[in-house]
Amino acid sequence: MPFFERDEGDMYSLPAECYVAGFRLSGDDVPAARMTLPAELVDRAVLTGAQLSVWLTARTGRLILDGDGVDDDTLEAALAAGPMRDQTLLTLIDRCLDPDHLSMEDDPVGDLMSLRAQLAQALAKVDDALARLQRG
Repeated sequence: MPFFERDEGDMYSLPAECYVAGFRLSGDDVPAARMTLPAELVDRAVLTGAQLSVWLTARTGRLILDGDGVDDDTLEAALAAGPMRDQTLLTLIDRCLDPDHLSMEDDPVGDLMSLRAQLAQALAKVDDALARLQRG
């Protein structure tokens, strides 16, 4: 039986340091053959092939993880394993405006002005979509 798993911990412990791939004889817990792979190699191969993207739901403002080359069960497991399921546009903005986060930026005033401009453009797009839908 082929297997591929984290070297230590469970699927919720991040980051994974290594993965183990190999074969077990049927009904045996001890691998007949095994190879340890550094997480950087596996993560790079998986994530670059996955073509991940983030979507925003209009009703709740929640972020949704999507990806070509990744099945729905895997995406659901990734969402369940981390904080993304609870992230909304507003929680992202709150974290962005956190004083500790801002203090690490080289140009926080310039960055916030850029963010404000992007948010204004986003609101204009929402207004355009609303007007288009109301016209029917």
